[in-house]
Amino acid sequence: MTYHKINQDDIKELSSYIPDSERFITEPTEHWDHDQFKVVRAMPDLVIQPTSNEEIQKVVKYASDHHIPLVPRGNSTGLMGANLTVEGGISLDMVKMNKVLDYDPDSLTMTVQAGIRLKDIEEYLADKPFTYMPAPAMHWATIGGNVDTNAGGLKAIKYGVTREHIREIKVVLTDGKLYKFGSKAVKSASGYSLKDLIIGSEGTLGVVSEVTVRLYPKPKKSINAIIPFPTLDDAIKSVPKILASGVVPTTVEFMGRPVIQLWEKYYNDKFPIEEGNGFIIVGLDAFTDEEVHAQLDQTLKAAADLKAMKALVLDADSPEAKKIWECREALLLAIQKSTPKMDEVDICVPINHIPDVLHRISELEEEAGMRIPNFGHAGDGNLHIYLCSDDMSDEEFDKKSNFVITELYKTAKSVDGNMSGEHGIGYARKDWFEDFYGEDYTNLLRKVKAIFDPNSIINPGKVFPLDK
Repeated sequence: MTYHKINQDDIKELSSYIPDSERFITEPTEHWDHDQFKVVRAMPDLVIQPTSNEEIQKVVKYASDHHIPLVPRGNSTGLMGANLTVEGGISLDMVKMNKVLDYDPDSLTMTVQAGIRLKDIEEYLADKPFTYMPAPAMHWATIGGNVDTNAGGLKAIKYGVTREHIREIKVVLTDGKLYKFGSKAVKSASGYSLKDLIIGSEGTLGVVSEVTVRLYPKPKKSINAIIPFPTLDDAIKSVPKILASGVVPTTVEFMGRPVIQLWEKYYNDKFPIEEGNGFIIVGLDAFTDEEVHAQLDQTLKAAADLKAMKALVLDADSPEAKKIWECREALLLAIQKSTPKMDEVDICVPINHIPDVLHRISELEEEAGMRIPNFGHAGDGNLHIYLCSDDMSDEEFDKKSNFVITELYKTAKSVDGNMSGEHGIGYARKDWFEDFYGEDYTNLLRKVKAIFDPNSIINPGKVFPLDK
């Protein structure tokens, strides 16, 4: 695909759409050339920070008409290069579209601009009886980025992923028109759900500008049980047993002693449980003490049959519980601090096959001579697996990483899993996509892409190659 290179005529016309020159950046700095991992870097030719739907419409229409690549960007917390301008062109930085537009508790909805951060939504709702339930670990991520990747997070097992919490979105397509997909109504049996097509499309079909989210009443009681086991294998095997007991936890996370020790080292802190080498963190919530403690008793009874050691039970708001969640949410950064270069796979498999993946990771550490720390969501089968370069050369790390990634995808496919549970495919994994899902399926997606974006200017080069 050949794209138009931005020239002075383009600069003159595009700048006329943005009245504030500080939001029209013709000399981008390295702030805009990477995501959280910084493994791949790609500098945009131009950065535009819109503050209204109308500005987005004009910029997107111009980019499409003149074959200029345009990439929507949130707060750059992604890990797969989905927000990188790999073909140059325009980085449409959405962070200044960060307002709450409508708080409507009577319909249990809230409408926000796409650039608002999750932490800002949490703070806005802090003194209100309702909450936005999804809980991705990156609280400074934008809601638009979460929509584009269908982010999961810690509460997916009980409350679902982002898709289940989006009532309506407004999207600018390449014809320059603003479309409303979905509504505040709970149900729809009214034609194709284009809202659900946009969610998870990684910004390749249009630019999400506004999001109406579903609100939940805040549970009155929340507790955490941190349950140690002799091995991580024992810990993982307890999860189907807990779920089969009838308990529906808010969260079930797993982590092993080695990644906890990395957190202790790089955050100069101490994990509060000294026994055991494998852990699950079970979060439970309810509206009464009786209900939440009944769930707890059932959970501990189910886990006891699988070598569970003494659990640490904490009120969710206690300092100890907050420290444990700080540990869990900082594991990625602790691993990143432990190595010069890092890559990641976040395959998702049926929960009964998590041990198969963990065993394969142990084998691959030996086969590749690579450190591969991991942790993840035991309740929904989403594993976060990190490949560490340590003292390898870049060439050696790339070669070994390609081997390990390919083997992990083979494992996921063999048990009817998916390439990604929440981080997306982006730029980093697009070349594995067609092999995993097949030519016919990928060609169907190419046809969808061509309908929404006939000039292939919206976030090109992501998810799957545009050409076979």
